[in-house]
Amino acid sequence: MIAPSATLTSAKSSRIGSPQLTLGVTLNAQQQLGDFNFSGAPALSKSLQTLVLSQQGECLYLYGQTGVGKSHVLQGCVLLAQEASADAVFISGKELLKIPAQQASECLAGLESVSLLCIDDLDQLIVNLDWAQAWFHLYNQLMQRGGCIVVSSNKSPRQVDCALEDLRSRLQLANVFQLQPLDDDGCALMLQTKAKQKGLELSDELVAFVLARSARGLPNLLAVLDQLDAASWHEKRRITIPFVKQVMGW
Repeated sequence: MIAPSATLTSAKSSRIGSPQLTLGVTLNAQQQLGDFNFSGAPALSKSLQTLVLSQQGECLYLYGQTGVGKSHVLQGCVLLAQEASADAVFISGKELLKIPAQQASECLAGLESVSLLCIDDLDQLIVNLDWAQAWFHLYNQLMQRGGCIVVSSNKSPRQVDCALEDLRSRLQLANVFQLQPLDDDGCALMLQTKAKQKGLELSDELVAFVLARSARGLPNLLAVLDQLDAASWHEKRRITIPFVKQVMGW
């Protein structure tokens, strides 16, 4: 069994634009593309691999409801690009909301030179005109330089709330994929894969027990697994159904 530890994440502090505008971006080293279940979008895996490794100037737009794994995919793209020694950056749209919108252009200055830019939750930003204009100009600069962009959103380019129609038009030109929630078999496989990465063995019966009681969505299921892992390590006990009942209060 592997002890729950911060060493499982790779922390990278990205200085964005102005020296005054610094965001700490944490990449989870376990969010590898190879560990993601692409059964709901089989063509997406190949498209991502091609985009990340070819670096030929393209935009990929990924959308789906909360909890389907969009952040996992974007972080996996950055990790893969960094393994190939590419200059890749992951940005959380929710984190950028902490910066005043009037400083949007200043904040994004310098990102036009990266090889790969992954923007999570772009829809959180572009409802604001200042952010939408800043992203529009950055998009154009990156495409002109041959950079690659991967963005995530809860809605498709046609449906997303965007304060700048020119930006919406650019996003509609992207290679668009929708991520669907995993079915029960996919969730079970994901849990067992993640458990093995932690040095844990979960029986099919135990996984079925967890799925029948846990809230769905990748973040919720992974949070349950992390809680069980920590409790198992602390109490030096195997993860069994009685132990799960005790820890989770089910």
